[in-house]
Amino acid sequence: MRIRGMKLAAAALAAAAVTVPATAVPATATTAPAAAAASVKLSCSGSGGKGSAAWNWKNRNEIRSITLRGKDTKSDGRHPAVRLVWTDKKGHRGSTPWKHVRNSESRWTTPLIYDRDGIQYLEIGVRKYRGNSVDRLVCEAGRPNPRA
Repeated sequence: MRIRGMKLAAAALAAAAVTVPATAVPATATTAPAAAAASVKLSCSGSGGKGSAAWNWKNRNEIRSITLRGKDTKSDGRHPAVRLVWTDKKGHRGSTPWKHVRNSESRWTTPLIYDRDGIQYLEIGVRKYRGNSVDRLVCEAGRPNPRA
């Protein structure tokens, strides 16, 4: 997987007002309809962990006002980590670093992600870790870019 660079800039959080069911593996997800707004909320959960993200599609190359959350839902000696992964028009994948949940729930903000080749699809992923080692995948869920 080729990792693409991220640009950072200040931005405010925008929330979606409407949610509809979406597909997740192996869990469930929700997001705002693409035609209604460029703001998205997406979540997925599975055994022992939950992740969610909110962002705004600015255009085909950029997303802004990104908030990423993770929650440990099971006291099992493991902790979840969350990240965003995107696919560009050429099929290359980029990702944010894994954000590890501490103290049962954590929240992070990233003002902007930019890909010069265009962001076709964005997804959230959640894994469980035992110490520093990956234990298993918890869930993944994603949405295509309505501005692409």
